[in-house]
Amino acid sequence: MNINDIARLAGVSASTVSKVMNGKDKDISEETKKKVLKTIEQENYVPYLKYREKEGLKNHLIGLLIRRDNRERENIVMCTERAVRQKGYNLIINYMDSGQEVCGRMEEMFRRKAAGVLIDSRQWNAGGRFEHTSVYLSQTKEFDDRQRNTFYYRLSEAGRMAAEYLMKAGHQKIACMVHKRDSSILDGYRMAMQSNNLHILPSWTYEGGSMEDIEKYGISQCLSENVTAIICGSKEITCRVCRMLDRSQTVIPDELSIAAIGDDEMPEASGYAITTVKLPVEEMCRAAVECLIEMIEEDKQFEVKRRFSPSVTERGSVAKPAQAKQGEKIIVVGSMNMDVTIEVLRIPVNGETQIAQRVYVFPGGKGGNQAVGVGKLGGQVYMIGCLGNDLDGKQLYAGLVENHVHMEGVLFDTQLPSGKAYINVEQTGESTIVVYTGANRNLSISHINRHKYLFQSARYCLLSLEIPGDIAEYTIKFCKRNDTAVILKPSAVERIKEELLPYIAYFVPNERELDIFVPEGESTEEKAEILLKRGIDNVIVTLGAKGCYFRNKETSMYFEGAGFEAVDTTGGADSFISALAVYLSEGRSVEQAIGFAIYASGLSVTRYGVQPALPDRKTVDVYEDEIYSKYARVNEGG
Repeated sequence: MNINDIARLAGVSASTVSKVMNGKDKDISEETKKKVLKTIEQENYVPYLKYREKEGLKNHLIGLLIRRDNRERENIVMCTERAVRQKGYNLIINYMDSGQEVCGRMEEMFRRKAAGVLIDSRQWNAGGRFEHTSVYLSQTKEFDDRQRNTFYYRLSEAGRMAAEYLMKAGHQKIACMVHKRDSSILDGYRMAMQSNNLHILPSWTYEGGSMEDIEKYGISQCLSENVTAIICGSKEITCRVCRMLDRSQTVIPDELSIAAIGDDEMPEASGYAITTVKLPVEEMCRAAVECLIEMIEEDKQFEVKRRFSPSVTERGSVAKPAQAKQGEKIIVVGSMNMDVTIEVLRIPVNGETQIAQRVYVFPGGKGGNQAVGVGKLGGQVYMIGCLGNDLDGKQLYAGLVENHVHMEGVLFDTQLPSGKAYINVEQTGESTIVVYTGANRNLSISHINRHKYLFQSARYCLLSLEIPGDIAEYTIKFCKRNDTAVILKPSAVERIKEELLPYIAYFVPNERELDIFVPEGESTEEKAEILLKRGIDNVIVTLGAKGCYFRNKETSMYFEGAGFEAVDTTGGADSFISALAVYLSEGRSVEQAIGFAIYASGLSVTRYGVQPALPDRKTVDVYEDEIYSKYARVNEGG
């Protein structure tokens, strides 16, 4: 662009342009002068920059300083350039290898006469040439508060959104792989998993320093852990995962669901229609450009911190998880009650009146407790039972749903109120219980038959004897025909027919219940041996703080307790059975499952109530190393 080009575009002579620019324009009309100046403004005529600055004319150049390692670099450049051109400006791009280069690059932009700059940096440019005409761009909220104008989105929010989308589809075992530069995606993923009480195995996450590193180690690590879904932190990671799945003939999403953090080119890039969490790059860049140009043209000063949210684009790569990978299905047939826990100095005896120290109301019932215990530990659990159509029933139902229990097998009874249990707890943590069965007593054989389909793929059935005896008997026989292993928690007041004992895979009494069921025999070992002879496959006698005794055809051994101090033992047995079932459903040995169950039970008795006190998977797994160390001989098959 030269003076002749300006003259031609303005429709005047070159000498007229020269006179206007050199102040020798007395004989030139005001209309012509405005036409020449407007042309110079529009074309950003560089030889007259000093004159433009003197006259207060703004250059139509905007600078963009962007880090080379920004995962969205190309997208940001493209979106910014489009937004700048729509406003009649041109873009100068300068790339940086680190945040330390900001000051030097801004000096370069100043020499090139940029009117303002967009800066990809979390670091504040102290003072500087563009103190009043700069806008910062960021992928995190962790930026310097001294930045007066910052437009940002959060990669951690994208990670959280991807995890929550997969969890909504039913996934609990979710892996996440990212490049090291995008580690905040993992923060959001972990936050979502923890908020939903889901455990994260260390091998479910991988943070690689390069794509080669991720492909060589990360993908095989994550996919070998029987996960049902995976979050890919970028388009490049997604492509590599899809190639590996092709080679292993793994079907998306039938066998593995995928969600990616990335752009709209993902389907074409990977060869699959991949569900993505779209980053709001275009919206951010457009708003940042508009703000900067308003600052330049109207000489305005702003202090803006504006966040832009990602969004999910569904393309069919997410489906319900394959059942086998979640751990096998567990059915719970039992009672659901509202528990009234009364704290006393000691449990009253005949004729004695005690003054309660405290009273607590918690959701409970052996069936409900066991179902919640399984749900909190990440198992696939389905509840079958009856609730009253009252406030207690609605609260019990909501609590079970919140703890990941499938409730299609639960009936609201219109005749009886929900069951209640009145629990006296003394200072030692020991307790006594009085149960009003309520709607639980109306659980019927027809109800079980209506929900036979739930048993079809179930591996275990947890059964307690707080339901009518004929229903318990029918359920045991039905499970036998369906090849569903029964884990039975007996009651101290109910008996079970001896002919049903061969149908029970795991019989889990406490010492008092064992004495009632087997009055003959002197020791725990002798009584357990008698039960084996009567047909039960595995006998596990819970011994409170002392641990438990396990007996089957191959093994006879004691497991020591976890050593936690009890404040309320009410739900210890339910916690034990829940953990036992979950670990068995995941293919662990019965000895390993007992070790984890002892710790789950020990943790549950350190708090009041039952369902609120039941530990989640993350809490139990904190003690994983300690458990393996304590029961090392068992885990080694000794």
